[in-house]
Amino acid sequence: MIITYVAPAASEISAEDTSVNVIYTNESGFIYNRSINVPRIEGTIDEDYYQEILEGQLLGVKNKIKVGAVTFVDPSAAAEDAENPGE
Repeated sequence: MIITYVAPAASEISAEDTSVNVIYTNESGFIYNRSINVPRIEGTIDEDYYQEILEGQLLGVKNKIKVGAVTFVDPSAAAEDAENPGE
């Protein structure tokens, strides 16, 4: 099972951000979005811990796939839903 993710680099996260969106992609190109908290030490992003969280969340997503607790969606369908909320 190959799952990849895209998350903002620590340098791209603003001082006001308390969480960021991570997009996981499966082998079929379908996506799963998850929000994760941004770890900080005295207001500065703890980059090492941020990377640990990202890797830990990836393992968690893989485990949830095994038990059927995660649903990946077609990215074009997700984009249509975002453009037409409530339809």
